[in-house]
Amino acid sequence: MKAAVFSYPPHVEIKEKEVPSPGDGEVVVQVKAGALCGTDLRIARRGHGSIREGEERILGHEIVGIVARKGKNVEGLEEGMPVAVAPNYGCGKCAYCVRGLAHHCPETRAIGVTVDGGFAEFVLIPRKAVAQGNVVVLPDTTDLVSISFVEALACVVHGFLPLNVGFQDRVLIYGAGPIGLMFWELCQHAGAKDVWIVDLSATRLKVAEERGARTLLAGKVSVKEAIGLVDVVIVAAPSPEAQKEALEIAGTYGRINFFGGLPPQIKEVPLPSNLIHYKELLVTGTTKSNNFHFRYALDLLTSGALNLSYLVTHVLPLEEINQGLQLMESQQSLKVVLVP
Repeated sequence: MKAAVFSYPPHVEIKEKEVPSPGDGEVVVQVKAGALCGTDLRIARRGHGSIREGEERILGHEIVGIVARKGKNVEGLEEGMPVAVAPNYGCGKCAYCVRGLAHHCPETRAIGVTVDGGFAEFVLIPRKAVAQGNVVVLPDTTDLVSISFVEALACVVHGFLPLNVGFQDRVLIYGAGPIGLMFWELCQHAGAKDVWIVDLSATRLKVAEERGARTLLAGKVSVKEAIGLVDVVIVAAPSPEAQKEALEIAGTYGRINFFGGLPPQIKEVPLPSNLIHYKELLVTGTTKSNNFHFRYALDLLTSGALNLSYLVTHVLPLEEINQGLQLMESQQSLKVVLVP
């Protein structure tokens, strides 16, 4: 089978690999669509701590497909079923796993990151992932390409829920990329009173405007002067300046989420912590997602509560993965979906 394989020095190339066979409790999924993510781009350009020199890894953690084969003792899944695959699974026994927080398990694994993923014609879903419910059956009528990025939405759901966005809230989102737009859609779904998106890219802001968002081009005017104080601030961009400004623009009892991770060279950000103290701000950070977030996000898409198909700006064959990575790097795309 064809697979997009990462190795050092950091690069990705298409290689021929053996089609995996399922063992006891395992499932093989025929991949129908896989969405590129910022994590894929970072691995492709810089590598990852879980991939050692001399090792190879098939990338791809935002994947949907059809059950191709299953091993013994697999219940609830049959060959031919359309499925979405949640990538993160844990040991199943530690304090985090028993609370449903497998993404923080000390032994956490991620399909497409720590084990081979789905930028291939077929992907093996390990026994623990199958047992923990990471393979979710989809309605037969599901357009797989249009929901292939459900894992990204799951991460956004993870960041969104602690903010308790309500119908009286004014919200500011830093970042008009796919993540920022997903946050905007969730704010609309929650009935937020007023939602702004700030970005450095006029092109990306145009997409947000077409969806009905109120937008502001960063650097042209003072965000605080243009918008005033808000109830919720979401930093969906890798910007230390936005993190600092978030504390200033949040009103009393404001809620803040630092969603976008910073580049590795930025170790610390000086923040005016007295603002947290005197305004009684709630500042949160979230990373990854678990199966609760994944199923929540999947329900939003398959029920029709959210239609995010407009985020898919490019559908490319698997062999053109490097073109897809370049589109992401140059911000000429929103979600790039690879089809094996």
